[in-house]
Amino acid sequence: MNAVAPHRAEPVAGGAHDVLFTPVALGPLTLRNRLVMAPMGTCLDESGHITDDTIAYYVRRSQGGVGAITVEGCLVSADTVGPEPKICSDDYLPGLRKLVDALAPYDVTVGVQLMHPGRQVVEGPSVAPSPVPLNSHAPVPHELTADEIATIVADYADAARRARDAGFSFVEVHGAHGYLPSNFLSPQHNHRTDGYGGDLAGRVRFSAEVAGAITGAVGPGMPLVWRINGEDAERDGLGLDESVAAARAIVDAGASAISVTAGTWLSLQVTLAPMSTPRGHMRRFAAAVRSAVDVPVMAVGRLDDPDMAAEVIASGEADMVLIGRGLIAEPDWPDLVHAGRLDERRPCIACNACVDLVGRGERARCAVNPEAGREREWSLNPVVTPRRVMVVGSGPSGMEAARIARLRGHTVSIWERDDELGGKLEVAGLAPSKHEVLRYRAFQAARLRTLGVEIHTGAEVDASTVASEKPDVVVVATGADPLVPPIPGIDGAHVHDAQRLLRGDVDVPTGARVVVVGGSATGCETAELLRERGAEVAIVEMARSIGRGIEAITRRQMVRSLRHDGVQVLTNATVVGIEPGLVRFTDAEGGEQELPADVVALAIGWRPSGKTFSGPLVEAGIEVRILGDADAPGDFVRAINTGADAALSI
Repeated sequence: MNAVAPHRAEPVAGGAHDVLFTPVALGPLTLRNRLVMAPMGTCLDESGHITDDTIAYYVRRSQGGVGAITVEGCLVSADTVGPEPKICSDDYLPGLRKLVDALAPYDVTVGVQLMHPGRQVVEGPSVAPSPVPLNSHAPVPHELTADEIATIVADYADAARRARDAGFSFVEVHGAHGYLPSNFLSPQHNHRTDGYGGDLAGRVRFSAEVAGAITGAVGPGMPLVWRINGEDAERDGLGLDESVAAARAIVDAGASAISVTAGTWLSLQVTLAPMSTPRGHMRRFAAAVRSAVDVPVMAVGRLDDPDMAAEVIASGEADMVLIGRGLIAEPDWPDLVHAGRLDERRPCIACNACVDLVGRGERARCAVNPEAGREREWSLNPVVTPRRVMVVGSGPSGMEAARIARLRGHTVSIWERDDELGGKLEVAGLAPSKHEVLRYRAFQAARLRTLGVEIHTGAEVDASTVASEKPDVVVVATGADPLVPPIPGIDGAHVHDAQRLLRGDVDVPTGARVVVVGGSATGCETAELLRERGAEVAIVEMARSIGRGIEAITRRQMVRSLRHDGVQVLTNATVVGIEPGLVRFTDAEGGEQELPADVVALAIGWRPSGKTFSGPLVEAGIEVRILGDADAPGDFVRAINTGADAALSI
């Protein structure tokens, strides 16, 4: 193939995003465009072996027009333990070959990431350059000897040979995010006094040896991409200046490209930024490395906005753009952008549900794409006999049920008592850090209209409404009603459901003292919004911590933000009474305390509404499906998947 110079790409005549679809060189390879699927774990393997589910997942992304795919990190050393696939012995080659062969029909360049977790392990041996634990709860890692380091370097080289034998076109070393090479680079965690520690020349030695061993093992025909942190985003961790110097050293050792990211296990809010983080927050790291090396550079960090992605390439900040979560949500992102069909892209809302599940060792799923993680079994088979399907409630589960049912050929109507579709999506999206949710709500509403779903808003539905519509099936997605426990004074005039405060139905003057009872997602979002508007806010929560039901990275970020903004957080606290001007509660020791309260917001929990609504319908002999919160309160992923499953079963 003819190489294309890896310098700044010039926009071509045509669409605003055409620069993304110009070819680019990766060593001796030529990628057809500048969009690369970032390596992200899926937990779709079995005991380290690639499965048919893994293959179907990557085939689906290959079909969408991406230029290259970097298959998720595979473990290079046999003594490491983790949920990742493995490439540490020939036993794993059949599955890896089968994966590469399955992607061959598509015009996509396929590589694989080589990974050693070092001290960042859930189980199994923890090793590191120095005996510095990950945190106070983690084991002290074993300090690697020089001989053990040499063995691991050889493991990387052997893994690269296996990648070549499996048919991969390139390999990438995960040298970022606090994994073993990153740990060596960190001045905070590498305290060695031998040739692998001390100044940067010592700390980069391990990475340089790995890069040299890999290129020596596979030869010049198989490019090596090195993933590095622009910064660790930790106190006294690797900073940008040293990162740039390290990148130069790794290129000198044989790397054909540098992929620039940031953060570690201790700063995941940077690595896997939640929706509250602005897009492109890591662009400057890629730009700094790009100005210092003469090989292609890949940028990452919420770059799934086509305008921003094109700007990154056209400006010369990077030569390629990595998209991870955006391709989980919308596998056809590249083709849709290339065709100018931007409104058809399902938006990734950076809710991190996919990350949270995999982090717990569960199979990948997506909060907005029910196909993700179950591509092998997914099929929208057209129905033989279309039926009249009436969906009552337009939250995430209701809208998804309506969409899938209509795609399969049913005649579908959706009914919502509020003036807009969305149900609780509307309320969730009102919090300052959750506006991305409204993008998804708008996308789904537009798709339903395009598909020809009959939409009724401002419509109260009861048994008589259903009787007049004469549906064959009623999908009950009416959500859940707020719990109102028997607390003395809870019916006071200054006590309101938190959703009313989020919607702005209650006037809360600047400086008002607000007590939010319940630290769930809704409680935290209410506190965030009211604090931004100038109220003095306290959260009172019975549990040991706030934010239950929120994905871990988003939760960590939100709790930090609330405390930073002056929200008082009281946990292990039980409200025992509400009076005009105050809330009484018991603390962890059982002592009674008081908080001043001009306004009280209730965010205590939910009670499913589905059975109450559906009871008369069932008695009338109507076929009913109850799903989402109407069946049992759950998270966004459950809502979307139950909506899809209900529609697939009709």
